[in-house]
Parts: sequence; structure tokens; C-alpha cells
Amino acid sequence: MTILAQQKNDPAILTAALLLVGGAFGVAMVEPNTIPWALAAIPVLGLLAYWIARWDVMVLTWLWVFSYGCLDLDALKIEIPGFPTMSPPRLIFIGAAMAYLLYFLRRGMWRFDRKALWIFLALVLYLGWNANNFGWYAQVSAFRNAPYYRYFEAFLLPFIMLCLVYNVVSKENQAIWPFVLVSVFGWYALYIGYLQFAYGAGMHWANSLIWPDYIVAANQAIDLERARGPFRGAGAQSTFLVAMFYMNMFSIRRIRGLYRIAIGVQLLLIPPAIFFTGVRAGYVAFLLCGIVWFLWAERRRAGRLKLAVAAMVISIGAIVFWGNLSGTDRRSGGVAQEGPIRARRILAAQAWELLQTHPLTGVGFGHFIDHQIQMPRDPESLSGLRLVMVAQHNVFLTMVSEAGLIGLVGLLAVFIAVFRESVSLYRKIPPNASGWVSREFVVAFWIIMLNYIVCGMFRDIFWEIPSCVLLWSMAGLIVGYNRLLEPHPIDVTNGRQVRP
Repeated sequence: MTILAQQKNDPAILTAALLLVGGAFGVAMVEPNTIPWALAAIPVLGLLAYWIARWDVMVLTWLWVFSYGCLDLDALKIEIPGFPTMSPPRLIFIGAAMAYLLYFLRRGMWRFDRKALWIFLALVLYLGWNANNFGWYAQVSAFRNAPYYRYFEAFLLPFIMLCLVYNVVSKENQAIWPFVLVSVFGWYALYIGYLQFAYGAGMHWANSLIWPDYIVAANQAIDLERARGPFRGAGAQSTFLVAMFYMNMFSIRRIRGLYRIAIGVQLLLIPPAIFFTGVRAGYVAFLLCGIVWFLWAERRRAGRLKLAVAAMVISIGAIVFWGNLSGTDRRSGGVAQEGPIRARRILAAQAWELLQTHPLTGVGFGHFIDHQIQMPRDPESLSGLRLVMVAQHNVFLTMVSEAGLIGLVGLLAVFIAVFRESVSLYRKIPPNASGWVSREFVVAFWIIMLNYIVCGMFRDIFWEIPSCVLLWSMAGLIVGYNRLLEPHPIDVTNGRQVRP
């Protein structure tokens, strides 16, 4: 009550509340079908205004991140002539950006002083120039929005959010938000995934328990035969589940009570759910991330022992279920399906051909499909499934063919610069730090980045916006804490903030 009384006459808070609530009514007036959602959003927006009043704006970032999993509905998108399509995640991003702006206006703090930020900015500016130079729309109607959609959603908005998070980081308990909200949203993702697997196993009643209905609509998703969770494809579900498993491994050591039990139950449910997705990249990422976790997040001797035990269990399981693993049926664990392997070979050859003809700037960011559709194909390939062909592209081959060597070098430079920030942070944190900002926290970020890169080796992950926004929002935390620990203004041993 004291906080509310102190902020009651603050014109900035009043303005923010009016804008948020007015925006809900404005959306309802433009699109009457969204009136129930707009009315339901008013108390939510009131809660956000309360968070703005307390200036704990970091939570808005993670609400935006997970909105791609539960609010990215075509039915809620608003078409405004002359403007990009407004979706709930984009509206949430605008609201979050406004809250951050109010924060900076009151606190007067804005920094852009890290090399990683400048490198990322250079990549964003170059990709924007590239897309503008070659056209913001693709010629193939099914992928018409690919250039601007992938640029805005996979690069520009995540970069802006990374900078906002970087500038807001000021105390250790802000690192709690992504881990708590991952586990909360994870229950929904697991619920949907298990129901989809049950439906695929012949329990047709399971679809009636899935909400919202667009998740089961054939025109709203791919990989309909697999467990996609609330996302549009099984790849995003797999990437999220792998990240959630190791983020839970980190957070379960720092919580107590019923929440700790709930996280333990989640950890047991996640591996089968990854299996339900049928995404082989997810299996590889899960195993590689496990190696990183046991070698760097555990105590050296205990970690090596656990890694050896895990390797033995996996080896025994592979021997016992070799018949399933060597098969082509994804639902039974088969990894020998030849179609996607052949498709990736064709895509790699096509990317090499485009690189030879357009080495520096590529064929235009988001325009790979315009050129790929005109190139000769293997008559035995999946030539009729163009969406699958594009989705199975390697993310680095996509970048070099669309944005040339300049784009590829820029992307690699961003990964390297952010990784160097994380290594620097890892070395600054005392080995005995047991709070939320600890060496295990940095390892959790390494796992999120490794998971993203491994999955990107098997498909064009620039289409999977949930994976992109989670990675770069976490990167904002990493870079921010690395800056904070240079003058050591926080005590990461016991989790107490220390004023400089």
C-alpha cells in the first residue's frame, strides 16, 4: 500500500496505465472479434502497470518471450493497411518497450558500451540494408512475408530486447525470472505435448482437451503427426524442452518446498516429451548439453561420475532399443528416415551454388526460396514439399546463401562476442557462489546457446521465433551481469545486492 500511495500521483505511471488500458479498447474497436480477449487483458494490463509502478520491468521481457508459445494465434492478428500485421507478441513487445522507456526516463540510465552490442547492431543494420536492397517481400506467395518477418522477429526485436535487458540488470534476483517462468510455461507445453502424443497413438479424445483450437488446425501448423506442444512446429517444442530441462536442473538446487517437488516432476516428464517430438536434432542437443552440464555445472569428480553413468545408461538403452532407433518411424524413435537427409544434401548443394554466384551479399535476406524454387532438383527428392525443404535448411547455410559471406561472418561474430562475454562472467564469479548468479547460471546460458546452434545445424531456426527470443533475452542478462561484476556492485556469494 505504501508503494501504491507513493506512486499514485506520478504522471508517468498514470500515463502508462491509461495507454495500456486505452490500447486494449483500441484493439477491440479495430477488431471486434478480439473484444473478449481485450476485456480479459485489462486486469492483466493493470497488473503490468503495477509492475511499472515498482519499476521491476524485467518480468515484461519474459512475458513477451513466452507469448510466442501461447498467444501467437492467427485469429488474434490485426491487419492494418500500411503497417505490419499486429500480433499479441508484437503488442506485448510494444507495451514492454514503453515500460522500459518510462524506466529510463525516470532513472536516466542508458548504456551501449559493450563490443557485443556493437557487433550485433552491425549485423542488424546490414541485414536490414540487405532485405531493403533485395525487397521486403519474396516472390513465392507462400513465403511472401519471409524477409521482413524473419528480420523483425528473429533479429531486430530480439536485439532491442537484449539492449533493454542489458540496461535494466541491477541486482541478482532479476536472474530468477526466466527460470521461474520457464517452469510455469513448461507445464502448459508438456500438457499439450502429451495430449498430442496420445492423439497420435489413437486416443482421439485427446484433441478435445487441447486449447486453443488453432493448435490442432491443419492450416496453422506443420509436423501434425508429432507432438508440437503449443508451437507451430515440433522443432520449437523440442528446442524449448531441452532448454527447460537444464534450466530446471539449475533452479532445482536453489528452491525449496512444493515448488522443488514440482520441478522434480517436470524433470521426469521432459525426456519423454522430447522423444514425442520426433526431432532428431533435439536428441543430439539433449545429449551434447548433458555433457556440458556434467563437465562444467557439477563438481568435477561428481560430474564426471554422473556423466559416465548417464553414458552407460544411454548405451544400454541404445542396444536394447536398436531396432527402434535404426528404423524410419519417428514415433518409435527411428532416426534413419532418408527423405530429410536427402533433402538436406540438396539444400547444401544449392546453397553452395548460390554462394558461388553471389558470394558477398547473397541472394537477399529471406529470398532463398525465390532462387531455390528455380533450381534443378533430384527427381527422387521431396520436391513437392517445399515448406519441408526450406525448414530443413542449415541456419548457417541459409545465412551465407541469403546474406552472403558478410552476413555469415556477422552472425558468427555475434555468437563469438556473446560467448566471450559469458566466459568473462564465468571467470569473475567465485567458484563457491551459490546464488542465482553463479557459474552454473553461465553454464545454463551456454546450454541454451548450444541447443540453439545444434538445432540450427539441422533446420532454419530463424523461423522459430520462440527459440530466438529466449536465447537473446538470456544473452542480455549475461552481458548485463558481466558489466555489473566489473566494479563488483553485487555479492554473488550470498545473493545480496551491494550498493556501489
